[in-house]
Amino acid sequence: MSPDLASVARFDPAPGLPAPKALPFARATAGMLVGLTQGFGLYLVNNNLADLQGALGATLAEASWLTTAYSATGLWATLLVTKMRLQVGLRAFSVASLWLFLAISALHLLTDTLGSAIAVRAALGVAAAPLSTLAVFYIMEALPQKLAPLALLAGFACLQLPGPLSRVISPDLLAAGRWHGLFLLDVALAALSVAAIHAVPLQPQPRQAAFEAGDLLPFVLYASGLALLCVTISQGRLAWWTDAPWLGWCLALGIVCIALYALIDLNRPSPLLDLRWLASPYMLRFVLAMLLFRIILSEQTVGVVGLMLALGQSNTQMRTLFALASAGLLAGFVLAAVMAARRAIPLLSVVAVALVLCAAWMDSHATSLSRPEQFYVSQTLLGVGLGLFFAASLLQGFGPVMADGGRHLVSFLAAFSAAQFLGSLLGAAWVSTFVARRQAFHYAALVAHLALGDPQVGLRLAQLTGSLGRVVTDPAARAQQGLVLLHQQISREAIVLAYNELFACTAWLAGAMLLWLGVLAIRGLRRQSADLS
Repeated sequence: MSPDLASVARFDPAPGLPAPKALPFARATAGMLVGLTQGFGLYLVNNNLADLQGALGATLAEASWLTTAYSATGLWATLLVTKMRLQVGLRAFSVASLWLFLAISALHLLTDTLGSAIAVRAALGVAAAPLSTLAVFYIMEALPQKLAPLALLAGFACLQLPGPLSRVISPDLLAAGRWHGLFLLDVALAALSVAAIHAVPLQPQPRQAAFEAGDLLPFVLYASGLALLCVTISQGRLAWWTDAPWLGWCLALGIVCIALYALIDLNRPSPLLDLRWLASPYMLRFVLAMLLFRIILSEQTVGVVGLMLALGQSNTQMRTLFALASAGLLAGFVLAAVMAARRAIPLLSVVAVALVLCAAWMDSHATSLSRPEQFYVSQTLLGVGLGLFFAASLLQGFGPVMADGGRHLVSFLAAFSAAQFLGSLLGAAWVSTFVARRQAFHYAALVAHLALGDPQVGLRLAQLTGSLGRVVTDPAARAQQGLVLLHQQISREAIVLAYNELFACTAWLAGAMLLWLGVLAIRGLRRQSADLS
């Protein structure tokens, strides 16, 4: 979830009031705590679905609805909570938001069925939306006004760090209490955040009327359309795109809802979003770049993780890998701050994509013997690239919007948030679909070249059959089990080949993005030099 940039822009510290020495540190700590609370609330479940399905008595496809429910509500909640914050005021909004998040997080401890867990996750998607705003606000108040871009990056880093870090800590939480063990941390962080905002309250901001009588119908259409698109994208790869008719109905209804929303909002004097501005060339390029980069970043969150799981590795074996990815992510944000200070903002996205290209190319040489250790360097580079691109999307998007007087901040925020969510979902869907198709192709190709009369095949089959001699005494059953083991090895090799092709395709896509963003960066540097001269 993206920070509320509209809220950040309206921050105005109280003039002439010297703060105690400890107050900036306390505000920064509160901001980081709130950001980590929101991040872990999302990623602890998303990154542990395979472990949660047993605790909930569900299949993996059924457990995936936990992620779908959160995304389907979180996708449109940013727009709603932005208006609510303006309507009720910042201080009351912050207190109510965190108490609601705490209450819903605590409900996870009482859920033991899949249906109740899905309902609670959907509610948490709405409750978590304001926390990104609060995290950035607190860090903004902790730093001087001239360091506002640094505060923005720091707040967003706290929101993104739980992604890889959740895979580091989740084995211990699952060992402590399975499904409920994950949410013990969520509840503890939420309780600490509530205490923090009461101990260090935000400065009050003026209220303003944010809702109009005609907002209800457009918002319902907007939220319904995005939610249906989210369901289609996230469930299509599991129910399979052409096998489930209800996916087609969801897609069709989602498109109809979005079209009706656009038709209504374009003819209103005060629309929810400025659709004409969102269709401008700059915003179209910005959103397209974000979508493409989120898709290629699925090389880590879905690609490498999927390969390791297919090779029998779990989060326990991948702890060091994602600890390094977390360090790389933080390093990316630090490097972005340094580059921004040197007026090299147009180069941030170029460097980020170049790092992703290198990481994907390195990963495309995996084998069935590859383990997390072979991905340490590539995934650290990918973490740095992730931090750089998130920083670039904030700085390059926020700057031009503010230069225009901030008239389109709410529209920018909605587009930013939607691009983040939909890009992640599209990336996961693309990776899963690509791997499934290429795995089937390679499996058929490998099997077609096997013949029992081939001496090498016969030797391998004899070795596999002989390994079962002490377990299976019947010769016929032993021969049958040997064939099963041989096909399992073929399937494993087919999976590795499919993932290698995925990583190679990701590298090619990153290369194409590098050329495109390189041209845009050169233009941006020329404009920047012209403005300085």
